Amino acid sequence: MTEQIKLAPCPFCEGPPCIDGFDFITGKPVADDRPQSQDSDEYYSAHVWCHDCGARGPGIDSCTLGTFEHRFGLTVFEVMQIAAERWNHRHANARPIYDSGDARGLNLFPRCKQAEEAAA
Repeated sequence: MTEQIKLAPCPFCEGPPCIDGFDFITGKPVADDRPQSQDSDEYYSAHVWCHDCGARGPGIDSCTLGTFEHRFGLTVFEVMQIAAERWNHRHANARPIYDSGDARGLNLFPRCKQAEEAAA
């Protein structure tokens, strides 16, 4: 049995997360217990989303996982599991970029003319 993953709340509204799996080619929803075909030529995608505000976590798909992470033959359940793990492990990688832009007035709307000129 696979260990359960407790999904973190939405980072925007603290709403409840939901997770869906899809056929990568057709985009149609598929059940998480869908068996892998004999040919292993099926590809899946998944993402976690907030039931309250609709915010979406990163889209995870088996094509990209195979190409860039060398993870092949994944079931829809395994792709959904990776999506859940990545939803929970979001972090502030881009925070220094935000802070740098903030110091230059780039995070304001509408931007003042001086900030736009400084960004150029």
